[in-house]
Amino acid sequence: MTISSHAAQNVTKLSSYEEVVADYDGELKKVEEAIRSNFQSDVAMIPQISSYLIGGGGKRIRPLLILVSSGLCGYTGSERHIVLGVVAEYIHAATLLHDDVVDEANLRRGSESANIKFGNEAAVLVGDFLFAQAFRMMSDDNDIRVIRAMSEATKKLAEGEILQLVNTCDTGIDEKRYFDTIYRKTGALMESCCRIGAIIGGVDKESEEAVASYGKNIGIAFQLMDDLLDYTADGRKWGKPIGADLMEGKMTLPLILALEKADDDEKILIETAINSEQGDSLDIESVVNILKKHGSIDATYNLARKYVNNAKANLNSFPQVKQRLALSAIADYVTERKV
Repeated sequence: MTISSHAAQNVTKLSSYEEVVADYDGELKKVEEAIRSNFQSDVAMIPQISSYLIGGGGKRIRPLLILVSSGLCGYTGSERHIVLGVVAEYIHAATLLHDDVVDEANLRRGSESANIKFGNEAAVLVGDFLFAQAFRMMSDDNDIRVIRAMSEATKKLAEGEILQLVNTCDTGIDEKRYFDTIYRKTGALMESCCRIGAIIGGVDKESEEAVASYGKNIGIAFQLMDDLLDYTADGRKWGKPIGADLMEGKMTLPLILALEKADDDEKILIETAINSEQGDSLDIESVVNILKKHGSIDATYNLARKYVNNAKANLNSFPQVKQRLALSAIADYVTERKV
């Protein structure tokens, strides 16, 4: 494993996600500035919708993964990790625009979703622009390994969204198909962010795979928590209605696990709720009670923790430098977050 002496000497302790964000504040501000400067266009609607979506908040966890993983792997430059952080956020933002159209969503992070505010057609086309801009920026970066990694992640993202669409209202899907879907939908992009950090850091292939596997594991854990929080979060902080996945017919792990143990009446209730075009609060409350009764909420959380622990174990071959501690804190945050 090749880790620079610069990284090896950096032993600042970061034990929480908030400390990581604070420590990387300067670089994250550069990412934010570059995000806004690169969606400028003489087609007025593009910066308008892009600014609305980007300005609506977000954790910027994908750019942060590139910043931290590249530092762990010895990158000491001042530009590439910033540019590629923007690429990751653009691809993520594009998928959000497209997802909200497919899901017919009304809210995104507590505000009116872009498709509702500007229309489905505009949301899809601006999403296309963000994809195109991301790949233009990668072509300017001119590293075929980076382009290949992000292209593969983008392909998997599309496959994951299609699988989720195919799985809609299908109460017969099993855990294997579910995990395949969430890896493609969420895990693949985080995996790619960490792989890109390793690539620009210049480590050997074994180290690259270890860092990429860390990203894959926290990506899966992140989606597990998203699917869990859809039933358990504080609706005022969650930014969308509790039970939105149920109303959209999404078969997530809490439902899959509950159906394995549910009696006939409970199965009918869940199937009726998920096939309803518009669930009501009574449906959602009844389903949540079934999830709690059969322990599927706790089981989903425990699985998310397992993936977090796997992610942290992927870093065991790296020295205990600041960046490794930061990645461990990010992993823990995935299961500690409330939104």
